[in-house]
Amino acid sequence: MRSDYHPRDVPKISSTQLADTEIVPTLDTPLAASGNAVWCATFQIAWNRARDDVIGGPLQIANAQLTADRLNGSPVTDAALPADSYYAAAGRLKDGIVETITREMARKFPNAEPPVFSPMAGFVAYGYLNTKATFTTPFDDTKRPVQFRDAAGGSHAVRGFGLHEGSDYELLVEQAAQVSVLFSQADDESDEFSPRLFALDLTARHADQQVIVAVLPRASDLRDAWTDLADRIETSAPDEQMANLHASDSIAIPNVAFYVQHEFVELQGEDKTIKNPGESRGAPMMTAAQSIEFRLDKSGATVFSEAEILDAAAMGRRFVVDQPFLVVMKRRSSDQPYFVAWIDNAEFLEAVD
Repeated sequence: MRSDYHPRDVPKISSTQLADTEIVPTLDTPLAASGNAVWCATFQIAWNRARDDVIGGPLQIANAQLTADRLNGSPVTDAALPADSYYAAAGRLKDGIVETITREMARKFPNAEPPVFSPMAGFVAYGYLNTKATFTTPFDDTKRPVQFRDAAGGSHAVRGFGLHEGSDYELLVEQAAQVSVLFSQADDESDEFSPRLFALDLTARHADQQVIVAVLPRASDLRDAWTDLADRIETSAPDEQMANLHASDSIAIPNVAFYVQHEFVELQGEDKTIKNPGESRGAPMMTAAQSIEFRLDKSGATVFSEAEILDAAAMGRRFVVDQPFLVVMKRRSSDQPYFVAWIDNAEFLEAVD
């Protein structure tokens, strides 16, 4: 990473302070008609631990069974997460689970702030993820703002990143070589250089981590958005030549940054009691919370092609993310992602001063 790069600080805020963003517990949670949507696998893996290691079966929650059923039936498991970047555990306080979590977190993530749990809890389920997919060669800040058009039709001048626009051709080639075009769809052949829908793998050289940015139609939920993306990649993948990003092409992707604390109120409260038989029967769900910090910029994504110059100027493709888009982080070896966000408006984008 270049020494002059300093990411902007993003304060931690409550999701209640966000005007048009929802944090969802599962990928198949129905979305509102508009707005950003964010999902991260930490809540799911904590739920899985509670289900498997404490309750011993699918959780039954009074007045919240629809959400509980989605969590119980989710296909997302630990296999979706980078092994050295996450931690999950669950158990009863009387059996020393808090001490176990504190000890194991300190060993695996010595720089992480130790979690604090209420002494009034009967059991604790905890999930933690801190991972980064660093671009092999950092991109450049775009020289001009990205004119992002939100779903409501508003236009926002926001900061973004893309390929080098100066005289350092070697840098340009290195930046382009780490990007793969997963699919590209124009309205007609005459407009093939400005695709309407597309997906870019920004970490094509990374053996494990994959960061995908895709311009797609809005879906009814994030699972359908992910499925739509996967189907388009499978059925519309370009040939090898077109899959490579060339020095004559250009990209412009908005910076995304947020740090949100969210409580799943649909799962917590005095009336959300556990119905499973056993020790926890009748106990209310005190807390169902998740914090998510995410950043996508020229250095990489955090959650915590050879070119020829001919004597005729080549007309390059323009992959400009100037409308609502999908961001996916996943392991290449996994069918399931561990982070998905639909960016529908400029709430998480960096406005130009």
